[in-house]
Amino acid sequence: MKKYRLFLLAVYGIAFFLTFGLSKGFPSLLPPVFIYDSEGRRDPFVPVIEKKLSPEEDMETQIPQGTLEVEAKPKEVTRSSEFTLVSLAWGGEETLALIQGRAGAWIVKEGDLIGEFLVLEIKADQGEVTLEGVEKIVKLRIRE
Repeated sequence: MKKYRLFLLAVYGIAFFLTFGLSKGFPSLLPPVFIYDSEGRRDPFVPVIEKKLSPEEDMETQIPQGTLEVEAKPKEVTRSSEFTLVSLAWGGEETLALIQGRAGAWIVKEGDLIGEFLVLEIKADQGEVTLEGVEKIVKLRIRE
C-alpha cells in the first residue's frame, strides 16, 4: 500500500510539473514544438522564377484533344527464346526465378528487368515465367 501511494504521489507530481511548472519558467523536459504560420506568406513549394514561353513554344507544348492516335500492335507470344528457366523458389509472398541466358544467369522477381525484357509474371504453381519485351512476350517453363 505504501508503494502504491508513493507511485501516485510521483504521477501527480509529474503531472503538476508538466502543467503548471512549465508555464512558470521551469526548463522543459520536452523538445520545443515549432509551428509554422503560413498566413500571408508564399507557398514554399511554388517556384520563385517561372519560365516564360514564346507563343510558338507554347503552341508546341499543347496537344489538341482528339488528334493523338496510337496504333497498338498485338505482341507475339512465343516459347522460344535465348532464355531458359532453370528453377523457381518461393516463400511467404515473394517468388524468385533463376533464368539463364547467353549473357549470364539472373535471380529475378516480378518487376525486374533482364536486358530489354520485363519479368511480368511468375507462376510458381505452374512452373512458368512470363517476360515482356518491346515486340514480343516470352513464356518460359521449367523443363522436366
